[in-house]
Amino acid sequence: MKVRNGIIGSYFIVLSSLAHADISSVDKDSILNALTSNIQSQYVEIKKIDKISSALAKFKVSPAFSNSQSQEQFASLLTAELQNIDKHFAVQWQNPNESQDRQTKYESWFAKLSRKNSGFNRVEILDGNIGYVDFWGFDALSDNSRKVAEGVMGFVSNVDALIFDLRKNGGGSAEMVQLISSYFLKPNTHLNSIYWRTTDTTREFHTFDKVNGSVSLTTPIYILTSRDTFSAAEEFAYNLKHLKRAKLVGETTKGGANPWQFYELGNGFRASIPIAKAVNPKTKTNWESVGVKPHIEVSHENALDVAYKMALNDVKKSVTDEYQVKEISDKLQELSRNKQG
Repeated sequence: MKVRNGIIGSYFIVLSSLAHADISSVDKDSILNALTSNIQSQYVEIKKIDKISSALAKFKVSPAFSNSQSQEQFASLLTAELQNIDKHFAVQWQNPNESQDRQTKYESWFAKLSRKNSGFNRVEILDGNIGYVDFWGFDALSDNSRKVAEGVMGFVSNVDALIFDLRKNGGGSAEMVQLISSYFLKPNTHLNSIYWRTTDTTREFHTFDKVNGSVSLTTPIYILTSRDTFSAAEEFAYNLKHLKRAKLVGETTKGGANPWQFYELGNGFRASIPIAKAVNPKTKTNWESVGVKPHIEVSHENALDVAYKMALNDVKKSVTDEYQVKEISDKLQELSRNKQG
């Protein structure tokens, strides 16, 4: 989740592939000790800290620890160990002796979203008057991203059912989750909360009082998910699922619910450590490590066809226009033939 209080945090993290270099056992000990110390003082899931410390202690005497030869290999091993417990953990290394201009530069998640239409790839009206919105991230909320989202919501404002495709969505901003959700829920609906360990405070996220465009409280919503659906995309699906506002179709999601911050470990290493956690007002918990389970479990490849058929059948029950009824019937027959073929 993007936050505004100066803490570097996001639901999303990108791991880097970095240049090879040798690493000494002394450096490995130092880095592991710094990592353990930072986790003990900063990690939000306090009840899991003993488990993590124990896992890292076992890793320290393992063949993988002693046999690791390079900084990037060591960082990758630490990341894998930590992500068994929390998907937002990660360890990265950048050679501190390289000049700044020689270091590999990586575009930030939000910079990429801003550059690429706020993540919206495909928006269309399918046969039967079913809306379809495919996007790969939740952009930081700005004047520009708000206009893009408003345009998308305006385009699908007259559909009889709506499909959100989050199968490749890696997450992003909780404020964008708020904005999009505000088109389908009552004003001031409590969506989610974030608890911060460092300040022992909780911030609540509600739908906005007003949005630019129409709000529909009854349009059927279907959300497509996969094992790659992550972070804020999981929040969007989780929120609407437990508010009984959407049906989820696809695979159980990746399982990342905790915002993070980078901490320096020395020798060019740094770790992203989750310092806050989502708390859903309905479930009193979140989807960390377990993911969001869909209502209808199907492979991600088949999720769109399944959700589309569900939407067509739902709409067919309520529409009276004979031409739309025929269009829906024809499309359902076509989908059935394609499946048989």
